[in-house]
Amino acid sequence: MRIKMLSLICLATTLLSVHAMQYDPAYAKWNLNTNQQATNPLDYSGVWENHTFNPSPNNWRFPFYTLMLDRWVNGDPTNDNANGTVFEQDAYETQLRHGGDIIGLRDSLDYLQGMGVKVSSFTCHEEFMG
Repeated sequence: MRIKMLSLICLATTLLSVHAMQYDPAYAKWNLNTNQQATNPLDYSGVWENHTFNPSPNNWRFPFYTLMLDRWVNGDPTNDNANGTVFEQDAYETQLRHGGDIIGLRDSLDYLQGMGVKVSSFTCHEEFMG
């Protein structure tokens, strides 16, 4: 209960401290706000010439899944130690490769579809290894 109350106080303090920047004609070329009397960010408005606005979808909520390919499914264990050393792949370590690959992702697409995932994004862990 105390944590909820503290969270509400922090949220209220943050919301009360938000204010709008005054309109400055010197920055009109870059400023999205064209309302010169705006005193609150909710008052911001703008009109952009030669701009086509696209309507937002009725429902933005759809299953989106982000996965690190190396941490996903090891579809081909033969490529785990690409450099031929014993210090490349270990599923229990955080700094070594886990062995996940594109073959493992391909083999588990039905699992992702079964979870209702419509969009996925993945990264390769090797990009971050130093």
